[in-house]
Amino acid sequence: MSTRGALRGVNYNSPLTKYRASRVKRLAEALSESSLRLDEVVFADAYYAFYLPAPVVDEESTSALCRVLVESVLASSVGQRVRAKTVLEPLLSTISAALFISELTKQVSLKSTPEKSSGTSTRSVQEAVQRALESTSSELERVVAVKRVIEGLEPGTLSVFSTEDYGLDLLRLARNADVEAILRALEGLYAWDLGSRRDYVASKRGEKMGFELGSDVERLAPRSLAYPDELFYVRFIQRRLLLYTKVVARRPGEIYVLVDKSGSMSGDKMLWARAVTLALYMRALRERREFSVRFFDSQPYSLHSVKKRPRVSEVVALFEYIARVKSSGGTDITRALLTALQDISSKRSTENTIILTTDGIDRVAEKPIRLMLEKTRSRLVAVMIMGDNRSLEALADEYLRVVKLDQRDILRVIRAVSGSSSAVINYE
Repeated sequence: MSTRGALRGVNYNSPLTKYRASRVKRLAEALSESSLRLDEVVFADAYYAFYLPAPVVDEESTSALCRVLVESVLASSVGQRVRAKTVLEPLLSTISAALFISELTKQVSLKSTPEKSSGTSTRSVQEAVQRALESTSSELERVVAVKRVIEGLEPGTLSVFSTEDYGLDLLRLARNADVEAILRALEGLYAWDLGSRRDYVASKRGEKMGFELGSDVERLAPRSLAYPDELFYVRFIQRRLLLYTKVVARRPGEIYVLVDKSGSMSGDKMLWARAVTLALYMRALRERREFSVRFFDSQPYSLHSVKKRPRVSEVVALFEYIARVKSSGGTDITRALLTALQDISSKRSTENTIILTTDGIDRVAEKPIRLMLEKTRSRLVAVMIMGDNRSLEALADEYLRVVKLDQRDILRVIRAVSGSSSAVINYE
């Protein structure tokens, strides 16, 4: 970079600075759908104006345009609102800078020196900066919401560097009207609503996790051995010896979601079912479980799966798949369940959970489904949306009736996945 930018302390010849500038330029050109003939320092300063915690303007900068842009961003209340989300966030800083520049170039013709840029004055650039910041702020709100869902409501769940490659995909998702509606349904959901990161089962050979009273001599705490013989045997009979509680981490299997997309599921039912599917994906990500989703009507549709540690490309594809599905067709729950159980059987995994979301308008063949559930050792959670099905009620380990289609019902489904909210204690 031959021109000196407007920020003090930034090395404009550094490979990292050039890399950041190239990222912003590439994304801005994709958004503008045209080539942007601007100096690299403009893209670099746009990035660092959003990224740095306390950017300081360099009065000796050789780029008047960079000074105007950076000063306008830092002086604006909207700019500070954007920076509250982007400081020390490489991905969000890149997206914000690209949105900002692409929006700005639609309003004014930018050149290195504002005073000489085809009659474009410094004041007009400042006014255009304010309008561009307002547009950037509203878009960034939606991008942050999409990013939180993809990361399972917890930053750092996915690799930051791999996520940067999908900035344009995140923007495309954020601009999707269906995605926006789904995100509104999930608004107010917190990480702790998704359950514990680890579930435990009791084991005599596990790690110590506190104390309890009982009579299992294999887990005796040293204090119990200090009792006189008579007191020891009395406490043994009364099951009041002090014992260690020992547990091992449970490794639950896959979360497999079956979603009815038949014509009777149109409207709010379909919207709520898609929001539940994304909430279950977030739980699977938090617990490091494989996750699969398959929509069905009179026939099962394509299966989309993500691994325990998914790539961002897989999650983006899953998000797009869930958002674009529309309601139509009839209903064949038996065929869908048998297809899901066959998928699970081919993986030979155990402790899998199938969540079936439907309005229940269909006849279900119980016997073959029950046999496959036992063979694969899978749990079935049936979520009935404004409907009822006696056969599914007989087959399901958890049978939930949903009427209000609100966030409280979403939480009920999330909690039903584990079968219990605490560790399973069984030393036998």
